Amino acid sequence: MGETFQWGGMDGDDFMEEMENDLRDLSLERSITTGLKTAEEIERLTVDEKLNDVDRALYLLSSGQDVQRISVVRDLAKLIRENQVEGMKQVVPKVREVLHLSCQELQEAATQAFVQIAEDKSIPPQLYAQTFLQTILQNIESRDPDISDSWLSVLLQVIKYLPKEIIKRDILSIAIAKGQLNQSVQSRLASCQIIGKVATRFDSFMIKKDVLPLVTALCQDVDYEVRACMCKELAIVARGLGLEPTQSAILPELVELSNDEESCVRLSALETIVNLLSLLDDETCNHTIIPLVCKYCDNAMQNKDVTLPSIAKQFGRLCHGLSVNLTEEQKIWSLNYYRDLCVFGLHEKPSQEDALNPRIQALYKEEERHRECRHHSAFNMPCMVLFAGAKNFKSELYSSFASLCDDPEEQVRVSLAKGFHEVAKLLGNSVSAIQGEFINFLSDENEEVVSAIISNLPETCEAFSKGLDQGHTKENFFAEVIPALLAAEARAAKSRNWRLHSDILDRFSYLTRCLSSEQVYQKFVPVVFNCITSHKPLPVHLAACRTICVFIKHNKKQEQRQELCSRLIEECRNHQSSRYRRLFLDVCVFLIEIFSKSFFNQYFFEKVLELAEDPIPNVRLRCCSLLPLLKSQLKLPKDRQLLQQLDLVVRKLLVMEKDRDVTAAIRQAATDMDKFQVVVESLTTKHYFEEDVLDQKKEDEERLLIQLEVKEKEDNDKETTSTKPERRRTEAKTNERNIGSASTPAKKASRLKAVSASGRKSIPSPTGPPTHTANRASSGQAGKKAATKLARAKKTEAVNGTPTTPPTRIPSKAGKKSPAPELNNNTKPAIRRRADSDGYLAAASRTARAERLKKKESSIPSSTSIPTSSDVRRSSLGNLAHERRSSLKSEQSHKGSTGSLDRKSTSGDVTRRSSGGSIPQPRVTKSPSLRTSGNTTPKVRRAAKP
Repeated sequence: MGETFQWGGMDGDDFMEEMENDLRDLSLERSITTGLKTAEEIERLTVDEKLNDVDRALYLLSSGQDVQRISVVRDLAKLIRENQVEGMKQVVPKVREVLHLSCQELQEAATQAFVQIAEDKSIPPQLYAQTFLQTILQNIESRDPDISDSWLSVLLQVIKYLPKEIIKRDILSIAIAKGQLNQSVQSRLASCQIIGKVATRFDSFMIKKDVLPLVTALCQDVDYEVRACMCKELAIVARGLGLEPTQSAILPELVELSNDEESCVRLSALETIVNLLSLLDDETCNHTIIPLVCKYCDNAMQNKDVTLPSIAKQFGRLCHGLSVNLTEEQKIWSLNYYRDLCVFGLHEKPSQEDALNPRIQALYKEEERHRECRHHSAFNMPCMVLFAGAKNFKSELYSSFASLCDDPEEQVRVSLAKGFHEVAKLLGNSVSAIQGEFINFLSDENEEVVSAIISNLPETCEAFSKGLDQGHTKENFFAEVIPALLAAEARAAKSRNWRLHSDILDRFSYLTRCLSSEQVYQKFVPVVFNCITSHKPLPVHLAACRTICVFIKHNKKQEQRQELCSRLIEECRNHQSSRYRRLFLDVCVFLIEIFSKSFFNQYFFEKVLELAEDPIPNVRLRCCSLLPLLKSQLKLPKDRQLLQQLDLVVRKLLVMEKDRDVTAAIRQAATDMDKFQVVVESLTTKHYFEEDVLDQKKEDEERLLIQLEVKEKEDNDKETTSTKPERRRTEAKTNERNIGSASTPAKKASRLKAVSASGRKSIPSPTGPPTHTANRASSGQAGKKAATKLARAKKTEAVNGTPTTPPTRIPSKAGKKSPAPELNNNTKPAIRRRADSDGYLAAASRTARAERLKKKESSIPSSTSIPTSSDVRRSSLGNLAHERRSSLKSEQSHKGSTGSLDRKSTSGDVTRRSSGGSIPQPRVTKSPSLRTSGNTTPKVRRAAKP
């Protein structure tokens, strides 16, 4: 403890003093002079502004700095386009002169410029070959391998822009010279690449004469790199030669290269075989390619060499290209080989003791090779499903598919998850076999796997929706998938991966294609709204808001749509935080994109205008940027009032706004709004035609949802009303069976009660006091009369087409008597009105009015005085008028037999007197201004009660 503190051989005091000095050097108050240019450097970099482009380029190339020269070379293509003659005459020779002693950065700038000039075709090919091509061929011979490779890449890119004569004269000769055995390996590699490009420009005869001998020599080169490079170019050379020369010259070399001792050469041979499959005929494939491929793959699996990952990568293309030529045994071999690749290395993991053994060489490289094999096998799974067929998937490939889904390496699961939707599409009706794996992918702990399966969620759900049955299988599938989706969203919300969370919310919007509107509303709407109201990153908020807009668009219930719109306004527009009010303005962009103009104007237009007076300047600034977009949503003349409100808001902001940024924004918005022409519905120009068609389509879709909802309600109401009469008839039959042992009068009474319970009243005799009706109800003769009158009422109902439901009276047809309503004897006498209780004045006025009605009706033709059955159904006033005329005729026919009718009453006020009192009939009074011209239904009103 008594020792002094030392740090790196220094005492503590010395260390503290040095730290203070360092801090003093790093003080912010110290002036920084390093990095600034001196006056001499500034003078050297200064260029006279009066110089034109060509003179400035010549000056900078001659006496400028390296930075200035690089700038000139980069702009060389532009300079030649604008000043071709002077540029080619003065600037290009200077550039070629500078390139000999320039740095690598200037060389790379020159390569880009030379390629750009060839692509622009700003100069003739002959001139390009005389100037730029010679420079390219000279720089290929550079001793610096980096510079040489850069210029070789330029040559390979410009060959396709040069004519055949120049290629044969200037380029092919160099390729042949570089391909000789006395040249370096780098030169022979360059020759192989040049031959591959040249073969695409020559015909078969020229390739066979000038190129094929060199190709054969390079395929048998002593260096394996040259053989591998030439083997990769054999497919291009074979396509230029044709089928017959390929079979005689290329295939023998390819077979020999596939058996090469070097693995890289064998890999190149395998890739070439795959690329040649579309060119070869069936006989060549059956007798040469298939045996060669089988032998190659078996040797690789037995030796477990480094070519297995490449075989796994190309195996899908091999099986698909040779599927027509393979026999059943060969197909079985292919599937077995693929199953071995899917589990390659899973059961060969060394123990921990062996892993620490130094004798195990490249242990981690072996594991990486195993993982790469399974990774490529997972990538090829859709191709193998197509090869085996959907019917054989369960028996041939499901075990391998399940093994890859449960692979311990996340890269393998990610690769299979990315192609999961392709497998689901190919399976078709057999897609239920991979239902569990889909749910497992959604529940995977690795975020990359979940992101891969979510990226193609719409296509996957659509494939399941089409492939599964419409019955319980589909319902059970989505009953399991919905909780898995919600759980994946919950895990993403808790993690820091906001990109994954926003992707999940965005993919939720596509679920409206597969799920019902009620399922989306019940399961997903609360979750998405929770993401809007919680504190999340802005991309998550935007994705959630867009998804809610899509949910509103496809919701089939108008009440729920209005509720979601109101909630969106309440949660964002009326929020206390300015962040959510700005978010509402961003949501309006989605609403304009998704909905029609009329829908947006109805629910959100005025809400946006209100935010122009928000106390926060950032909200007003965002609102100003939306004003031109709002004007484009208007249509005249129906939106004239909204246009006036918009103009008023703009004028108010221009006059009263004090914030500098908002003032600039509203001025720019006003300028942009002046460019917009408000659409007039009747005079739409062609400029707005496509936009109007799209908007009309959106409006039709919204209108269709409302019509479907109304139709569904009507169908439900019809089903409800159609079941009521059946229930009533069933109850009536049940009551008759229960009283089968009773007497005949009791049976008739019960039937009358059943009829009255079903909503139909018995029709009494039009004459006679109520006491007689009660007596007749207890006798057999009265029962027959009641049944006759009931049948008459039914017949009247059938003729008129309207049900006999109380208290509405049924109008009778012209020339028939209208039955009088049943007198209710159960009503208390105290509430019955007397016939003359209205007074004399009222009775006199009714009598005079009735006489005037008789005169008018006698003068009206019969064709216009009687309303038709359709008129009766349309208007209740027509029913009353028809009822009044029927009562008049029935009163005249029974006038002789009823002496108890009041002499003072007319056909408009008919009463029946009895010893027990009188019950007044309903009175109908005709308006003096009644018109019955044409088919117009006469207006009728009831007389007011005293």
